[in-house]
Amino acid sequence: MPELKSENNILFGIALLLVILGSFAILGFTGLRTVLGIIIVIFLPFYLILDNLSIDQGEKVLFSFFISITVFPSLVYWLGFIVPFKMSIFVIFIALLVAAYTIKKFSKII
Repeated sequence: MPELKSENNILFGIALLLVILGSFAILGFTGLRTVLGIIIVIFLPFYLILDNLSIDQGEKVLFSFFISITVFPSLVYWLGFIVPFKMSIFVIFIALLVAAYTIKKFSKII
């Protein structure tokens, strides 16, 4: 699995920090909560799932972003017909984390 160079990690970290600080400066605490929520709840599970594949780091980030903005809301929407909306967000988040853990566990066995 190829790793990013440390310079790229630093650049990515600085860009992420600037986005977080920019959202806080423009929108206050609500903007900060929104950006962190998008990163943690929506983006992270798909990144962890794609981390098990042998693709480039940049591709993982890009694919995780686009998969997360299409699949996560769709799953939450359909589960929202059965359970309350806030609960469906939590259930889908936990289900995706469990899927990422299971894929990682079984990929090491094979």
